[in-house]
Amino acid sequence: MLNVSLIIPTYNEAKNIPFLIEEIFATADKSKINLEFIIVDDNSPDGTGEIAEGLIGKYPVRVIHRSGKLGLGAAVAEGFKLSDRECVGVMDGDMSHDPIILNEMIFSLADNDIAIGSRFEEGSKVENWGLIRKMISGAGVFMARILTGAKDPLSGYFFMKKDVIEGLNLKTKGYKILLEILVKGKYKKVKEFPYTFRMRKYSASKLNGKEFLLFLGQIVKYSFYKAIRLFEK
Repeated sequence: MLNVSLIIPTYNEAKNIPFLIEEIFATADKSKINLEFIIVDDNSPDGTGEIAEGLIGKYPVRVIHRSGKLGLGAAVAEGFKLSDRECVGVMDGDMSHDPIILNEMIFSLADNDIAIGSRFEEGSKVENWGLIRKMISGAGVFMARILTGAKDPLSGYFFMKKDVIEGLNLKTKGYKILLEILVKGKYKKVKEFPYTFRMRKYSASKLNGKEFLLFLGQIVKYSFYKAIRLFEK
């Protein structure tokens, strides 16, 4: 039995979170996976945290209520700290990540350290992305690939062995915590899985200019980090 914590950071996902938890729990192979949900809510004004609390008892859910909108990456890191399981994962709370590949990703950790739901693997599909979003994502992924070698190093959908981040003080505040993990983490093998990045039904993308600037700062910082590490070797 694989013991897995799935971290779901939320902000204004009241309409999505009950459907998402139901869908994931129905999909997970419960004969082989002992899955818990850790929902980290940034004081959503639409009551997401309270609705998540209402799922306790029906599903294996724990809820962290934070004082405000403190950042998606920081929310994920807080969820990692709460987990005492050997494997952890991350999914968005807006139902854009299709759980159909969830079992395959988790089982792949028997032979890999990190499993990524990739929007750019052969066979992947992205529903209804506009031209500007495609251009921004393409440019960002291109820069991050140079640092990591992964096809989708900016994915918000991944699972990993907990010891990949053992001893790390994750500092990402924005949306791209996987990038920091791929740059700093302790791992050897990564596997990426194609899936359909779904159109959001009840919420809008939270990507904005501030998040893009945070990402550019990450690229610069991690480039220096890798250069220093190579020099030290």
